[in-house]
Amino acid sequence: MNLDSSKPEPPLLDTERVQAVYSEHCLALQRFLIGVLRDETAAADALQTTFTRLIEKGHLVQQQDSMKSWLFRVAFNEAMLIRRKETTSKKHAENVAWKFRGQLGADRGVDHRLSQSVHHAIQQEDIKRVRAALDQLPPPQREVVKKRIYEGLKFREIADELNVPLGTVLARMQAGLKKLKPILKPTDDPT
Repeated sequence: MNLDSSKPEPPLLDTERVQAVYSEHCLALQRFLIGVLRDETAAADALQTTFTRLIEKGHLVQQQDSMKSWLFRVAFNEAMLIRRKETTSKKHAENVAWKFRGQLGADRGVDHRLSQSVHHAIQQEDIKRVRAALDQLPPPQREVVKKRIYEGLKFREIADELNVPLGTVLARMQAGLKKLKPILKPTDDPT
């Protein structure tokens, strides 16, 4: 009887397959996400997460024909998640501003400036958390994550710039995101 209750990790999609799928569908997915989100940065984030999901779960897609539909479904779900997070963040900032407005008896101009100040403060706090989390990553992973997120480079561009294979860049990104996820998990998130 095996006392080790941990399940083995499922096999990841091989690097060559990920590269082929990325080359084939990246531009169409990017255009789709920009159309859905109306924001290039948010679309890039959703695209990044879509290909991370491909690395993690793409081996479960059995037929070549279903890969495209699976990618678009994942991309759409990621876009909707981003929209929900943005809406929640905005509502939270507005609620905090409302509370302060009530306490201060603020007029509309003060209310608007206060709402902007609260939203800015929340953004600055998030930026500090992300920077601190990035500093915890090993340098190769941190470099790839920063180039992808801050510089907006595509995986192929990062690979070319670092003079490493595309698969290495994808693996570093995946490992970096896996390490960042628990660090950046919202404190009020029950999962």
